[in-house]
Amino acid sequence: MGNLRAGVSKVNITPYVGIWLCGFGARFKPSENVYDDLHARAIVFDDGNENLAMVTCDLLTLDESSIESIRKMAQDMTGLKGENILISTTHTHSGPLSGHLRGFGPLDTAWVNILEKKIAGAVAVAFRNMQDVSIGAGKGQAGINMNRRGGKAMDREIGVIRVNHTNGKPLAVIMNYPCHPVIVPWSLHTISADYPGVASKVIEKAYDGAIGMFFTGTCGNINPVAVCKDFDEVRRLGTIVGAEALKVSAEITSYESDVNLKATKEKVVLKSQEIPSAEQLQEIVNVGTKAENPELDWQFNWAKDALEYAKAGKLSADVPVEIQVLALSDKIAVTGIPGEVFVEIGLAIKEKSPFEFTLPIECANGCIGYMPTREAFDEGGYEPAMAFKLFGIYPVDKDVAEKVINSAVMLNTSLHT
Repeated sequence: MGNLRAGVSKVNITPYVGIWLCGFGARFKPSENVYDDLHARAIVFDDGNENLAMVTCDLLTLDESSIESIRKMAQDMTGLKGENILISTTHTHSGPLSGHLRGFGPLDTAWVNILEKKIAGAVAVAFRNMQDVSIGAGKGQAGINMNRRGGKAMDREIGVIRVNHTNGKPLAVIMNYPCHPVIVPWSLHTISADYPGVASKVIEKAYDGAIGMFFTGTCGNINPVAVCKDFDEVRRLGTIVGAEALKVSAEITSYESDVNLKATKEKVVLKSQEIPSAEQLQEIVNVGTKAENPELDWQFNWAKDALEYAKAGKLSADVPVEIQVLALSDKIAVTGIPGEVFVEIGLAIKEKSPFEFTLPIECANGCIGYMPTREAFDEGGYEPAMAFKLFGIYPVDKDVAEKVINSAVMLNTSLHT
């Protein structure tokens, strides 16, 4: 057990106007303005024996290669253990193309290189800002979300972690809520952090000098009650989430400073379903595309890419994913999952975790695409049957939910004292 220290930082990662946005397949031109700035927010913890870090970025996704690069740069700059750094994206659909995804225009790799350095720099700044702190947690509720597939599963819980200075004033408020950031209309072609940015600013305005850190919960099948609406709704719904997190943070009465930080991870090997044969894919490619800009036709481009794999006999493959758990005390843990995770998975992890406060975070340390339930695969539709074509070659197999839940619960249990 050690005396807890922590440091925070907030770094602007807003790109230039003219960069391609990602998240909505209906866009056929690049960004035209900036509505609000994007940020990378970092917090570093150290108990004298162990250190770990959490970063949240106002982006849709990051490639696994970017995660590796950021971790290495942060480790080289600070001496922190790179494997103990959780790097997530809020999954805003009004953020710049920051990884290799089909159908969203050309990727500016030079800008991604700078982005990686900025995120690593955020970790370095947080590391240099470390001071003695205490930590506590609480839970609240916000009803701004809905199951977009018509299912009964819902999670309206906001998990909140508050980190205090020694004088009791907040240094950081961490929020975890499951809801797709898709309130900003796709047709505006504007750069925006969507509602997570608003929620973070609610915290930062109320607690001068503190940072609000929004980590998106498991919302693969969860949308806001207003999709592609307007900025009034962005502000309204973001304020509801931020205000509830603020209320919960103000009601936390139990804080600890003598804690035992722990970190663990596991590479879980997901199996893929088979893609169509070379002959079937060739037929799709032969039909061609009706898109004015073929580069933006993601399904056609997937068929072209998949054809090369099918010709080589690679009709299926293993899909390794990293499940990461960070324990911030014997009561508080976060679980990072690299995908768009269906809400049923997050609910199961919270229910089965031995920690009193368990925060499941999606799009953490990369994103392989959607992680649906077995039932969703049987039902079909966009998430289980089509969306994988944006991210890679193969659809994951139907047992993805069970594998992710089992790994996350095992890792949480292994860290619980």
